[in-house]
Amino acid sequence: MRGEARTRRSLLRTAGRAAAALPAAGLSPAFAQPRPAVRWSVAAATSGLPAPDPLVHLVNRVTFGASPRDLARARQLGFEGFVEEQLHPEAIDDSEAEAKVAAGFPTVGLEQVPLEAYDRLLVAAELKAATVLRAVASRRQLFEMMVDFWSNHFNVHHDDGPVAYFKTIEDREVIRRHAFGRFRDLLGGSARSPAMIVYLDNFTNVKSSPNENYARELMELHTLGVDGGYTHEDVEEVARAFTGWTLSKIGNVGRRRNQFYFDALQHDDGARTILGAQIPAGLGVGHGERVLDLLAAHPSCARFLATKLCRRFVCDDPPASLIDRAAATFTATGGDIREVMRVILLSGEFRASADQKLKRPLELVASALRTLEARISPEGARTLLAVLQVMGQLPFDWAPPNGYPDVADAWGNTNGLLDRWNLALALGSSGLPGVKLDLEALAGGLRRPTPATLAGHLAGRLLSRELDAADLRQVVRHLAAGDSPTAPIPRSRLRSAIVGGVSLRLRSRCIQWR
Repeated sequence: MRGEARTRRSLLRTAGRAAAALPAAGLSPAFAQPRPAVRWSVAAATSGLPAPDPLVHLVNRVTFGASPRDLARARQLGFEGFVEEQLHPEAIDDSEAEAKVAAGFPTVGLEQVPLEAYDRLLVAAELKAATVLRAVASRRQLFEMMVDFWSNHFNVHHDDGPVAYFKTIEDREVIRRHAFGRFRDLLGGSARSPAMIVYLDNFTNVKSSPNENYARELMELHTLGVDGGYTHEDVEEVARAFTGWTLSKIGNVGRRRNQFYFDALQHDDGARTILGAQIPAGLGVGHGERVLDLLAAHPSCARFLATKLCRRFVCDDPPASLIDRAAATFTATGGDIREVMRVILLSGEFRASADQKLKRPLELVASALRTLEARISPEGARTLLAVLQVMGQLPFDWAPPNGYPDVADAWGNTNGLLDRWNLALALGSSGLPGVKLDLEALAGGLRRPTPATLAGHLAGRLLSRELDAADLRQVVRHLAAGDSPTAPIPRSRLRSAIVGGVSLRLRSRCIQWR
């Protein structure tokens, strides 16, 4: 499958490897190739605007972008009502978005045997594109945010031989199935997932030569955290507990090829002590299951996951008070993810956290399209893959097992800012194939708009709040193009004025934050 061990210490492939897969799957880069990052000050890029309306903040934070439809729905239901609706995605009709996925990316719905008849680069590209389309078009927005969170938490790099096939199954049967369920079920699904077994080398973990890759990342990245209280001896014993957790081969009785398979002959079935707990001999596959039970119920796991969820949905350095409450809820409910999210989203700390999270590239791209009510086709989703490759967040393309970073410092660089501006220009001028924008509709029925009225309208339409005076003057001056800011814009120049206004708003510093 591959000789090199998949650890953070053995990473890294060349930057162009994933980019090379895009043309092979029928995709053409829309921007220039990625460039080395140059640091810029994230602190200097805060919006400088007053905090938005609480409902605007809520929709900005629990969706991939504040679409007019979601804002209207939040105003109809109120803060708690909108949270409750999004916490129950099974009750939200998402058939329109799923029909687009099924029609445009048929491999996403296939089982493993027919799936493996397709080229692996095509399979990988279709899952990536479906992920982008769902982020933009799904009505189950918080659910898609949680799928993104757990995909990063249980990170699996797509560009890894058969993982291109296995990840499609894992996305559907593990991540999406348990995103709002109990963490122990999600953890167990990940441990048995062929994608994870191959990615972290557990298929080579046998009693005569234990491989510690999965055991180490299971504790450090999936459950306890690096300071979670385990020792190197615990890593060794956990590795032995998972010996024999592998994939089926032709000849394994009652199993299709490349399914989870417990090979008892390769399992170390002795007694062991892990985190101070005695685990008896003779449990077979139950050794691994007992370890998963132990880790999921550990206090360090509750705190580690609470911290990561608060960082994702509140701020880069979340307050200890909220982490404590979220961790306590995790423990009291047996790891009920929905209940933990309810505590976080209804907290005072959440309500006070507007404009404290820098949008990562996927969030920025999706939010721009959702705010503009752009129509995206499967072709458009494929186009956006090339954009996201250049911006540095192609889905499932982070090689280390720790997932894409989730703090502003990781994304604040001058090249990243330039790519964000290029995105704004491309969207404003309808320059992305498969992404359609009704520019005239953005004028919102304004009759004979002036630079001043158009600037104010676009600020409310795209930002859902007023611009400060200095920013407003800059936009008005640009739209006036040397004419009076209070004179109607000539019809011959109205479309270009709207394009310029949209591009300027999408380049606004405040739209980079959520």
